[in-house]
Amino acid sequence: MKTIIKFLTIDPQTLGISILLILVGFTSCKKSDTTEMSNMVSYSGSFVKSGDAVVTSATGTVTATFDPTTLGLTYTLSWNGLTSNAANMHFHDAGPVIYPITGFATATTGTLSGSVILTSPQASDLAAGKIYVQIHTVNIPAGEILATLSRSSSNYTPTGGGY
Repeated sequence: MKTIIKFLTIDPQTLGISILLILVGFTSCKKSDTTEMSNMVSYSGSFVKSGDAVVTSATGTVTATFDPTTLGLTYTLSWNGLTSNAANMHFHDAGPVIYPITGFATATTGTLSGSVILTSPQASDLAAGKIYVQIHTVNIPAGEILATLSRSSSNYTPTGGGY
């Protein structure tokens, strides 16, 4: 019996070091490290011609990640085969321009990444499929191609009916 008791006995120094290591382990893992990525919502879209009168064979994609906590939208655009150089790009919300896109290559093919902060109504419109990206060109200044952002995946479940 004395052997069992001695086996289970831990000296105070070993106990203190063990507790310290456990506390350091727990405090080094922030809750946001595990929940931040789970809140992200992925969106994507494929570029199509902007209207029936537009003649183009241009293609491309938009991928985006939305953080409902910060309302941040991080995006990557890729386009190719425009009829002429890109002249203007922006995000629209069911029609009106909401964010200009700058820093793009004035070329018929390109890729660009960036980020914007949406307002709460814009975040709701994003979830409803009303946000799109449009690329205007020298030959088609009214807009050659556009891509509507659609939810492609989500680990986020909104509470209270919205973002």
